[in-house]
Amino acid sequence: MKGGENRVMKRLAIRKTAGLMALIMTISLLLPVIAHAAVEFVKKEYSPVSGQSTIVLRVTEDTYNAEGFEGKDTVSILVYTNRVQLGLYDLVYSPDYAKDGAYYYVLGTRQPQLQSVTESVYLNLYSPADANVLLATYQLNAVYPIFPPIFGGGGGVDTTPTDGVVKASPDGTVDANALKEALKSGSATVEISGDVAKLPASALTEGGVVTIVSELGSYELPLDELDLEALADELGIFSLDDLVIVVTIAELEGADKEAAEAAIEAAGGNAVSAIVEFKVEAVAGNATIEIAKFGQFVKRTLALTGTGDNLVGVRINEDGTVSPVPTQVGKDEVVVYSNSNSVYAVIDVAPKSFSDLVNHWAKDEVTALANKLIINGTGAGKFSPKRDVTRAEFAAMIVRALGLKASGEANFSDVASSAWYAEAVAAAAEAGIVNGYTDGTFRPNNKITRQELAAMVVRAQKLAGLDVDLSDAEVAGLLSGYKDAGQIGAWARAELAAAIESGIVQGTSANTVSPTASANRAEAAVMIYRFLGNVDFI
Repeated sequence: MKGGENRVMKRLAIRKTAGLMALIMTISLLLPVIAHAAVEFVKKEYSPVSGQSTIVLRVTEDTYNAEGFEGKDTVSILVYTNRVQLGLYDLVYSPDYAKDGAYYYVLGTRQPQLQSVTESVYLNLYSPADANVLLATYQLNAVYPIFPPIFGGGGGVDTTPTDGVVKASPDGTVDANALKEALKSGSATVEISGDVAKLPASALTEGGVVTIVSELGSYELPLDELDLEALADELGIFSLDDLVIVVTIAELEGADKEAAEAAIEAAGGNAVSAIVEFKVEAVAGNATIEIAKFGQFVKRTLALTGTGDNLVGVRINEDGTVSPVPTQVGKDEVVVYSNSNSVYAVIDVAPKSFSDLVNHWAKDEVTALANKLIINGTGAGKFSPKRDVTRAEFAAMIVRALGLKASGEANFSDVASSAWYAEAVAAAAEAGIVNGYTDGTFRPNNKITRQELAAMVVRAQKLAGLDVDLSDAEVAGLLSGYKDAGQIGAWARAELAAAIESGIVQGTSANTVSPTASANRAEAAVMIYRFLGNVDFI
């Protein structure tokens, strides 16, 4: 055990010592040479890829120094399966494992490998002075049914990684060694034939990206979003060998599917992909923690089952509505991005147009956003491009552009939970896109200024993965060409300069940027369209 896995295991071992001691005291002592043997298997794995068994025995310091062990370099395990003796196997002391005040023994690699253990395992201690004298025998927890192994590779599936691709077994289990080998390049693909991929946490400690692929689509899981140590701690387990990350890509059925179809129909669309639930869970035994939200946008694809003129990726919300998510349309599949797990589909909706944009400079950008369900008209087939935008209205626009979802309520004194914009403001604030004022208010009905709008869009762009980091000199240089640059608030200078550098903001004339002027609906829409283009979200 080396590298990241060793570090994680060591930290876990230190914190779990108390709980582990309570567990291992239940181990039965058959011969009373040592009164309370603190002995336990902490790693048990067999890989049909390498043909190697991995068995690690943990022995506490007091037991290691007691009569029988006396600092022995080798102990033996006598293995039975279905009442048939498999043989006596040597476990050799290893300094490579975590030093948490205990000692660790591992199975020697030159011995015949264990491929099936379903019943009893005994630890035999012999006299250091006379190897023929048996001092004690401890009955241990059974090693496990090593084949098929806990983490997959069974069922006749070849788990050998080919070009970074690992095939899961029919029940979704994935071989730990095969996955770890594939991840050495920084990314791996796991192909599943069912609804789930069961990823052994012990194979994920070095990070990277695992892409789960099924006939419904795919899910790109960034491993740096998983705090494996914290998950194991919360689940109350000692070893990452007992932790599995389960990724679900499952088509809705029955009443859930009917409800989703009704939500899509109410939005004026029809599904041209399966309606799919994407879910990630940390599982240990019967305990489960759902990982519902990430700090970055996660890529997933949905295979197209139909065609349409205006395809949009949407999230199906629990309240019976749909929300657009960043979408890229391909020939046979659609890519959608979201920082939360939920139910998603691709729908076809009727294209939109507005009578008051026929010759308007922002026609193309506004129409594109309307067709992606990001912005709406003001009624009677109009968009009202010159109408001013309030802070609440723009928060709602940008939240829909990114498909954000709030975890709780907005923490502003002037944003009532019943307000139409409450959830959007909460989501934008949670994502760091909007800030309130020092008095604890958000002032949702205030007209938004161009510098406020630019700052929000730059923050949204950063959230989507594009951070424009400028030095003070670069900021000054970008703003120096505008004679009204002195009107820019000190708080907004860097973000307005970043918006100019990104092509999001252009001057209102050759030498003015009008930072304190109110922004209108056309300007707001165009800025959103430009930032979505910068991050390939449209």
